[in-house]
Amino acid sequence: MLPLRRKSRPERAQRAASPPRKSGPPNSLFGEILDWMLAPLLFLWPISIIVTHNVADSIANQPYDLALADGVRALSRLVQVEDGQVVVRFPAPPRALFRADQDDVVYYQVADEHGVTLSGDVEIPVVTPPATLAGEDVLLRDGMIHGEEVRVAYRFVSPHPAQLDRLVLVQVAETRNKRTDLASRVVTGVLLPQFAIIP
Repeated sequence: MLPLRRKSRPERAQRAASPPRKSGPPNSLFGEILDWMLAPLLFLWPISIIVTHNVADSIANQPYDLALADGVRALSRLVQVEDGQVVVRFPAPPRALFRADQDDVVYYQVADEHGVTLSGDVEIPVVTPPATLAGEDVLLRDGMIHGEEVRVAYRFVSPHPAQLDRLVLVQVAETRNKRTDLASRVVTGVLLPQFAIIP
């Protein structure tokens, strides 16, 4: 029986220093690049969706906000004082001026300084006047009417003939269906190409 040969110290040191062999084939260059890119893509993808949605909302609001503001200015010119009373002189039925379409409902309101509705829809919440009033400026805000989101354009005016001690709140509100539809189309137009490009 042959005696067992003990490994010399240099042989043991060489085996300890050599790295263990990996089982399976080594990663390809494409696999390494994919590993490095996958984590940032998964992190940036939700952020991209949020940013795109916010930009789309802003784009969708702009044209409809301008139309609402024009409606408020037109309604403001119809507010007058007759025999000490504030009245609204419509050249046509109000619903013909503020037409609703198949997508959205339009509301309007003229209220006195105490929040009492003089004409229009009482459902629009009244607001207090700002500290300073600037000419033809129209303010915008979001609100709720009958449990549905609306966009409200409003301004405080002094009725004709001008009475500086008397302010009238003029508001026009519209549901947000067209805005939401336009924003969804913008988001879809941006994200669909990303689905095709990223893979």
